[in-house]
Amino acid sequence: MALAPAHETTLRHGNHAVTLRASLRAAVALDNLPGGIPGAWDSVMRQTYTGIRAVILATATDRAAAGFLLTAAAQEPLAPFLGHAQAACLDLLGNLLPQPQEAPKATTAKPITLREYLTELFKFGTTILEWPPSEVWRASPAEIDAILRARLERLEAMEAASNGDPQPKHHMSQDQRQANIEAGLDPDFDRHALRALKARHNA
Repeated sequence: MALAPAHETTLRHGNHAVTLRASLRAAVALDNLPGGIPGAWDSVMRQTYTGIRAVILATATDRAAAGFLLTAAAQEPLAPFLGHAQAACLDLLGNLLPQPQEAPKATTAKPITLREYLTELFKFGTTILEWPPSEVWRASPAEIDAILRARLERLEAMEAASNGDPQPKHHMSQDQRQANIEAGLDPDFDRHALRALKARHNA
C-alpha cells in the first residue's frame, strides 16, 4: 500500500508561513510536553500563547521557519495572531490520532498508555511495514494504524480460508508463513503481537 501524506495545515503571519504536520514525530513531541496532548489541547482552547507556541514548534515541518514566524508575531499585538494560530493548531490536533474503528468490546487485554501506543506504532512501522524510520516518523499515527489493521484483516481472512488444521496461536504454520509472504511480510512474523496491540488500544 502506498504511503499517503499525513494531514497538514499551513499557518501564515505576514511574510512568514509554516506547515504543521500531523505526524508520528509530532504526536511523540506533543506527548512529551507537560500535560501531554490533552494539556496541549486545553492550552490551545484557552488560546494561551505559551500553549500555541509549544504546539507550533512540536508539529512544524521546519522548526527554523516556525521560530521566525513566532518571533515576528511576538513583535506585534498578539490577539489577531492567536486567533489564526488557534484554528491551525486545533485543525492539526483534530487530525493527529486515529479514531476508534469499532465499539469497545469486553477484553482481558491490558490497556496501554498513549506513549506505549506510539512506541508500538513506530516499531511495527519499521518492522512489519518495513518503512524507513524517516518515513515512519513523517506518517501520521492514523495512517500507520489503518495500514496495520488492513494487513491484519487480510492475514486473518487468508488464515480463515486456508484448509489446514487449526494451529495453536503460538505456533506458526506453513500456511501462515505463506500468507505472510504473499502479504509482503516477514514469513516468520507472528501476527498475534499485532492483534494484541489492536485489542489493547481499543480496550
